[in-house]
Amino acid sequence: MIEIRALASRPDRSNHPEGHLAEIRLIADVCHNLPGADQPRPVGEYDGLVYTWQTANDFQRSWLRKHFAQAGIDTAFLEQAPLLPRPATAPDTRPTWKHWQFPRDPKAFIAVNSMTLANLVRRAQAVEHHDPTYGPVRTAFIEWFLDHLHPDGRHILRLSRQDETQFRPDGPGDLRQYRALVIMSDGALIVDHPRLRATDVAALPSNLFLLRRLQLAAVPPRGRERDAGLWARHHRATHPACRDWTVLNTPDDA
Repeated sequence: MIEIRALASRPDRSNHPEGHLAEIRLIADVCHNLPGADQPRPVGEYDGLVYTWQTANDFQRSWLRKHFAQAGIDTAFLEQAPLLPRPATAPDTRPTWKHWQFPRDPKAFIAVNSMTLANLVRRAQAVEHHDPTYGPVRTAFIEWFLDHLHPDGRHILRLSRQDETQFRPDGPGDLRQYRALVIMSDGALIVDHPRLRATDVAALPSNLFLLRRLQLAAVPPRGRERDAGLWARHHRATHPACRDWTVLNTPDDA
């Protein structure tokens, strides 16, 4: 912060070829993940220092080296750390020249609004077999999730394919797993895998133009898509006052 203020008051002290504003922005960006980065990370979380180092550009790494050296910190562990996996990002909705496949079953794609999606999920929940211990927590999360759909969202559904991960077997009845591209309350696009009644989905009108269905069908599969769990974790971290779905009385709590 002191260095940023110094650059703001004395632009001539900048060492960046694009000027003091570019240097201020780069310093602010590289410092974003540093607070608390020296603390133990929860299981599955990236090491904050390693992530900052690996996502920094040359100028930012030079700045980090200078300040770590002043603090007596050896950067060898950063230089030698294995590359972190690519962070999860929004699912693709259109093919590109480099990433595409022959369209697979374009007729399977339909669009639904948030009210329709919520109704489909709740109708499926009504016939679902719920675990007596974890069922209430799962149901509470689903309701919390539905409450956070974008009010004007237009979501895309299709039946999950046989070569895709099936999180639970089909049934009871006509419950099937679907792949959903969902727009959340903050505008984020995520992927979800709701279990819905096939008859309910089949009764919906086909409401996507052929070109749009072909585009969706030509998107190849990829990993590291941002899903409902990742979005929920980020939302809870940035909105601590938001209702917590885990505060429930399960049979074990009684």
